[in-house]
Amino acid sequence: SGVMTIPELFEQRFGKQVRWLAGVVIVLGGLLNMGVFLRVGGQFLVVCCGMNLRYLEIAMTVLLLGVAIYTILGGMLSVLVTDFLQFVVMSVGLLVVTFLVLHQVGWDKIVAAVQTHHGAGGFNPFVTKDLGWPFVLSNLLTNTAAVLTWQTCIARLLAAKDSKTGRKVYTGTAFFFVCRWVIPGIWGIAALAMIEPSVIEKIGIQFGEKEGSLFAMPYLLSQMVPAGMMGLLVAAMLAADMSTDSSYMLTWGSVIYNDILAPFRKIAWSEKKGLLWNRCIIALIGVFLLIWGLWYKLEGNLWEYLQTTGTIYLASMAILLIAWCYWKKANN
Repeated sequence: SGVMTIPELFEQRFGKQVRWLAGVVIVLGGLLNMGVFLRVGGQFLVVCCGMNLRYLEIAMTVLLLGVAIYTILGGMLSVLVTDFLQFVVMSVGLLVVTFLVLHQVGWDKIVAAVQTHHGAGGFNPFVTKDLGWPFVLSNLLTNTAAVLTWQTCIARLLAAKDSKTGRKVYTGTAFFFVCRWVIPGIWGIAALAMIEPSVIEKIGIQFGEKEGSLFAMPYLLSQMVPAGMMGLLVAAMLAADMSTDSSYMLTWGSVIYNDILAPFRKIAWSEKKGLLWNRCIIALIGVFLLIWGLWYKLEGNLWEYLQTTGTIYLASMAILLIAWCYWKKANN
């Protein structure tokens, strides 16, 4: 279709107004979704490394500045190259630490902990009151919509030279997407088996959090991973954080420039002027993340926050995209 963003695709059938509105909704949902990454990532590092809490904001500000600089200067090319290198570091770190966790905790102890704390519901979400079929269905819909329309993934697809390459982007990364979910899950269950709730409660109070379960896994790693290997783990976690931040900054910057600001341009801008505006937009997104990401205090469940903010645009964009592709009567 020759487009770079989903709203740009919508214009072909639904017109400029729908494109502009889609751009606004995508950016709103995307930036709010990204807003908690800096603080949560920083908290992980503080607990995992035993770093002083007062250095959290300094460390994450420096990290964001580094990401912003290479994203602003290099665009999609720098994001792809750094993402690949960060992926290699992250994969090695994840695998090494997983073997260490399984060796020290043991699979039997992990399974027994789930059985003790959650009974049958630990293995079957349909029999748990807090989960059940609404939870499974909402996750199924959310993740299906994310694969279809989450602009950070779609940006790579639409930047591919042809549809064959685009398919390879998905088939080649599917296995790693699954691992990205399963491996931290194993660490979390190991933390359930090894860490006393009272310890986690104390750490939560330190951060001013009502519920400290988010800190159980990094605390386990701080107790289990030896010094040299801890460096590899921290490098892996920083790589994950940086690759996510750079992709998001570039993505939302592209939508703002391409779909929200485009209708207000009476004549086409030169490439030089367009590049300058793109870089300014990415820098402003960085400033927003710094303010929202480090000062906003998350209340409640992290996954529910990510789902809710993501759904701001996943629900509408997924329906529009499916209608665009498969329903001939679809109109603005």
